[in-house]
Amino acid sequence: MSTLRSTLALAGLLAAGLSVQARAQSASLERDRRPAVSLAAGAFQFDLSGTGTAPMVAARAELPLNRYFLAEGGLLVARPEQQFGGKTTFFVPEAQLQAQAPLAGGRVAPYLGLGAGYAIDRRTSTFGGTRSDPTFSAATGVRYWVTDQLGLRGELRVRGVGAGFGGSAAEWTLGTAWRL
Repeated sequence: MSTLRSTLALAGLLAAGLSVQARAQSASLERDRRPAVSLAAGAFQFDLSGTGTAPMVAARAELPLNRYFLAEGGLLVARPEQQFGGKTTFFVPEAQLQAQAPLAGGRVAPYLGLGAGYAIDRRTSTFGGTRSDPTFSAATGVRYWVTDQLGLRGELRVRGVGAGFGGSAAEWTLGTAWRL
């Protein structure tokens, strides 16, 4: 009788522990599947119609497809100094598919991404209107979720601009993110 009670008590404790763990994992998965928005700033190293480094900002929205993949849409804005002597306003709306490896219960997520978009270079009227070219990008970075809702993000994104990648850029950014 004592062995039966001990076995039942042990089975009850094991079931309770598994139930608590399952609820915690379910909450973690639910948190990881919430969309997020981020705002980042950094350095835009470019080789376009001139070379150099300019400040940049990027706003992005993330939609988790599952725990390991997410779709990201965003907009980059920079003001590079071009070879013809003036600053232009460089916009890049783009979409990217990212693969991440959630670590530490999902709080840390290094990632790789591939994307495509359009580079829109608005020049002053003196130097000739607006130029638009396709752009393709590759990114590597890490997301760190300080809380379930607030995160930090660091990234390097490289891009080719135009047919045959006549232009290129590297974007080094740090930013913050919020889960919705």
